[in-house]
Amino acid sequence: MHLLNKQNQPVNTGDTARAFDGEILIITGWQEPRHSGSTGRIYTMTTDGRQIHSEYYPSVCDLRFE
Repeated sequence: MHLLNKQNQPVNTGDTARAFDGEILIITGWQEPRHSGSTGRIYTMTTDGRQIHSEYYPSVCDLRFE
């Protein structure tokens, strides 16, 4: 299973993604979906260092697992 962006390109640790509110986030890791009803999670930090670690649904940054 791979984490993909809206252009169907693989996302790697250290890549950046834009959140729905316009904030640029650095992808620090993820948890793949555990079952068919799950979307998984992505782990991020902000580029300015003010927020060390956050957890979001992939759709917040227009990402998905496939």
